[in-house]
Amino acid sequence: MWRRQLLFVLAVAVFSWTHASGEEMGNGNKMGRINLFQIVTFPNDACIGSGKNGTCYTSTECSNRAGTSAGSCAQGYGVCCTFTAGCGNTFSENCTYFDSSTVTAGSCAATVCKCNTNICQMRLDFNTFTITGPSTASTSIGLQTFGNVIGTGNAVSSASQCLTDTFSVSSPGTTNPPVICGTNTGQHMYVDVCQDCVDLTFQLGSTAVGTTLATRAYSIKVTQYACDYSNLAPSGCTQYYFGATTASVQTYNFAGGQHLANQRQQICVRRERGQCRICWTATTITDFAVSGKTNAASGKVGTKCCGYGTDGMQTTGYDCVLIPGALKATNTAIVGTENICGRSAGLVTVNGMTSTTVCSKTCPFKISFLSDAYEYQGATNEEATKADAGFRLTYIQDAMNC
Repeated sequence: MWRRQLLFVLAVAVFSWTHASGEEMGNGNKMGRINLFQIVTFPNDACIGSGKNGTCYTSTECSNRAGTSAGSCAQGYGVCCTFTAGCGNTFSENCTYFDSSTVTAGSCAATVCKCNTNICQMRLDFNTFTITGPSTASTSIGLQTFGNVIGTGNAVSSASQCLTDTFSVSSPGTTNPPVICGTNTGQHMYVDVCQDCVDLTFQLGSTAVGTTLATRAYSIKVTQYACDYSNLAPSGCTQYYFGATTASVQTYNFAGGQHLANQRQQICVRRERGQCRICWTATTITDFAVSGKTNAASGKVGTKCCGYGTDGMQTTGYDCVLIPGALKATNTAIVGTENICGRSAGLVTVNGMTSTTVCSKTCPFKISFLSDAYEYQGATNEEATKADAGFRLTYIQDAMNC
């Protein structure tokens, strides 16, 4: 939508010299006419400044909004205005960056408020995101049954818990995304917005617990989406991919080598035009390490994943992946399950099978990673000592049987 941005008045002198031909002006002089005004307007389009995205404003508006001029736009009539927030700031400008400067231990929080009343969703792009990762401690902290340390059951450790640093998002009136830590540069996160403002909080420890302190740095671009935006992520999606029929996705902190505890990471993919199926595969079998025993080719499907068993003490581990309407590549159903777990086997369609491709026609296309609070500790399962990374998977959409 065009709006008046600049009342840039050009006084252009246009001299029309006329010679009297039998009819001179009263004083015999030639008359010049000087009275042409031009108003230049431009829209508040997105622009690319020096290293950051911004919004095209006049230099005065950019200054009044506490932005930074990072180059020109609108054929030089405007400036690419970028916005940066830090600890303790409240901001509402769309496309603002929540950046680290000097990172110190303690809490660093910023509040992002709707830029207008018609905002329903925000996207956080982790352009840089390195904080201390989860604990890798494999010593027992107690006995667990049905996911609770109550003094009976199987020994568990604190491995996979974010005990030193955390990043959390609080969006009142909605289901908050999972708390994360570790290395997540290049990842993103969607946030449903109900009330006026959302809190973004880093809690950084001074002493490492079960790991070593990282060299911390972060830069998070916050983009706000209107309720009538045609490409909102489906509600409840932690991540949303679109615009291509193939891409790679991964669990948080996969790059750090250890999946995180207490995750409900739902990765959604837009069905592209003419496509009706999505297929997931692991490039290498080690790109899928989600619970299960340490022996090779220990992939599992069905009731041995995403649960603790009828007695609450199942030792294959709770952590798992859900693929709704899971199909084999041949389009035959994977009988009785959408749940997959295990390590050193890639994706599987039957117990113990080597890496394969798992497809789905269920819309919206999605895959979910679930994890509980603990990792099993002990010779029979050794989740804690194995340090499961989570998954990195490639998807391909196709038009098979559309």
